[in-house]
Amino acid sequence: MARSTRTAKEQALREELVAVCRRLWERDLIGAAEGNVSARLGPDRFLVTPAGVGKGSLRPADLVVVDGAGAVVKGRGRASSELRMHLAAYAARPDAAALVHAHPLTAVALTVAGLPPPNHLVPEASVTLGEVAVAPFATPGTEELPRALAPLLPRHDVILLARHGALALGASLAEACDRMETLERVARVALLARLAGRCEPLPAEAVARVVAAARATPRV
Repeated sequence: MARSTRTAKEQALREELVAVCRRLWERDLIGAAEGNVSARLGPDRFLVTPAGVGKGSLRPADLVVVDGAGAVVKGRGRASSELRMHLAAYAARPDAAALVHAHPLTAVALTVAGLPPPNHLVPEASVTLGEVAVAPFATPGTEELPRALAPLLPRHDVILLARHGALALGASLAEACDRMETLERVARVALLARLAGRCEPLPAEAVARVVAAARATPRV
């Protein structure tokens, strides 16, 4: 019975992760074989997207299971080239159950332009994203990336990777994906506001009221 329950849980998680990948692709948050997504499967087990595969056409069986050291324990493919980043994030954040790494165009463009992250511009940014950090440029797929993220991971759920992409952590796949989608939408607000002439964040006291109200009221 226990084995059947675990098998059903894994299958459900595989299907949810594939659906998240398709959502990212449909919303133009990734293209071609870009991006990677992972989820905690159990103690020292993580479900990860394979390397070099378009995420819009992934199947549940394509996903790879790795252990905490990055060794593949189930699956035929090679785990994502950004596996080091995922494992470092899980090690730093035991509360994170899922990670989404995507390439949101507007958000990345802000880093290319040397502009600040879109923090506290609208209420949903303060509630959904918290304080967005920016990690300095690091070579993708290398140990440079988790080293660049290390000081930021304990305190931030959303991190922009300069000239590269973004990383969103969540208590679920849905939450991590929501954060990535919200990041790009708020980055568009920031860009449009700058084109209109001025981009000003909410005052600190307004942010505090928004966050307090969100904590007191169930989100629908």
